[in-house]
Amino acid sequence: MYDKRTNSQIPPRTFGITIAILLSVLLFSVIPFLQVGAILLLQTRTGVVDGADAPIAVGANFGGVSNEFLIAQAVLGAVFLVVAFFAWRGRPSSIRLVLIIGVIVLTVFYAWDSITAIFTPPDPQDGLDSAGAVRTLLHLLRLGGNLLVPLYVLWYLNRAPARAFYRGSYLPEDVESQEE
Repeated sequence: MYDKRTNSQIPPRTFGITIAILLSVLLFSVIPFLQVGAILLLQTRTGVVDGADAPIAVGANFGGVSNEFLIAQAVLGAVFLVVAFFAWRGRPSSIRLVLIIGVIVLTVFYAWDSITAIFTPPDPQDGLDSAGAVRTLLHLLRLGGNLLVPLYVLWYLNRAPARAFYRGSYLPEDVESQEE
């Protein structure tokens, strides 16, 4: 594509940028929204006592998930979705830096949550069962995803094709090397 105003070539959005944005949206918006929705659904269904619906369970423990954490998770997911939308468009040019900072902040937030959940001892009132091992494994998998996806996003968004896409133009030495 060519920019008619400057008579120069406009860098395209590469497949790596697409993967980076989609993976980060999945990790930082879709999965948290699904978690919030599932927990809120369970809390509303188990909390109904005198309503028309009978509760599906009584005395359920949701692992210490507080409403403040749910609100923070939902707000951060919504804000990241807006950032990802502008990163997809590629405008303004500073959105690359905003996306990188957002990925770092959310990685720290969710990695900290996973690490504290892994090392939190089980509640003795819950009894001893095999769910503790499954819970630990799921948190380890989540921690791995919370570290691998951001590493890819940070690596790719700092490559020359991604920088050129967000800048909106190639550097002069890039254009000279393409002409040869």
